[in-house]
Amino acid sequence: MVFATEFGTMVDPRNILRTVEIAANKAGIEDVGAHTMRHSAAVAWFESGVHIKAAADLLGHSSIAITGDLYGHTSDDTARAAVDGLGSALGL
Repeated sequence: MVFATEFGTMVDPRNILRTVEIAANKAGIEDVGAHTMRHSAAVAWFESGVHIKAAADLLGHSSIAITGDLYGHTSDDTARAAVDGLGSALGL
């Protein structure tokens, strides 16, 4: 259980999703759903240095290949950091 009510019982996932959708709509963001939240969490984990195996386990994937294929794309900032890091390592 990730979220609990004030009584210690499990929060209905539909209530969480409804709250997220309301907040997203107020912010002018459309089509926010459970997959959007999973995707955002996975990308945030990768960009903060979480190992792919840990992310795969947290997402319930049986293989890191699944996690990498679905969520392993690189953001512009991450790609730039990789290029800059290589340049620094090569003394450029």
